[in-house]
Amino acid sequence: MSFIYQIKLGGVNNLSDARFAAAVGINYIGFSFNPSNPAYIPPIKAKEIIDWTSGSHIVGEFGEQDIEEIQTISELLNIDIIELENDLLPDELGSFELPIIKKISLNDFNPEMFFQLINAYTGKVQSFHFYDWEHLLIKNTGLIKEVKEQVFIDLNPNLENWKSIIAEINPFGIHLSGENEEKTGIRDFDELNDLIEQLTL
Repeated sequence: MSFIYQIKLGGVNNLSDARFAAAVGINYIGFSFNPSNPAYIPPIKAKEIIDWTSGSHIVGEFGEQDIEEIQTISELLNIDIIELENDLLPDELGSFELPIIKKISLNDFNPEMFFQLINAYTGKVQSFHFYDWEHLLIKNTGLIKEVKEQVFIDLNPNLENWKSIIAEINPFGIHLSGENEEKTGIRDFDELNDLIEQLTL
């Protein structure tokens, strides 16, 4: 498939999601190694799933782990990109050799705070991943145009007129979330497939 935006399926914790993502040509598949995330997956299980998939960029999604642990897991799984949702300062990101996606909640942000953060991490990361963005970006769609790095935003399908709003924001990529299997090997993809079809050229 050809998508309007790059598509990232994050929080993948089962083989069904990974196979689906690879089959439809999703660009990025993310695995959460953040123990506080409900979608957390043990690295050894993620490795088994990654070995069954091909064609997508593999993203390791991390929380407040230390640099050494992030590096160890990334090397063990041969991860392509690191996504960080933590308090590491911009200058500390030089410890990583892999491209970095900086994940940030914009829930309490105003435009001034937004630009302060963007300026701090510009040149230090490859991409930004914004969630809880609606209150800020719906009223300030032009903010994204000022960001030099690639921008992913979470898709909220419950947002009225989400397609037109996202088209106006025009991010580099869209983040979708994986879900648990109903039973091992059984997963209903109707809702996810419908969203993907609406993001297809």
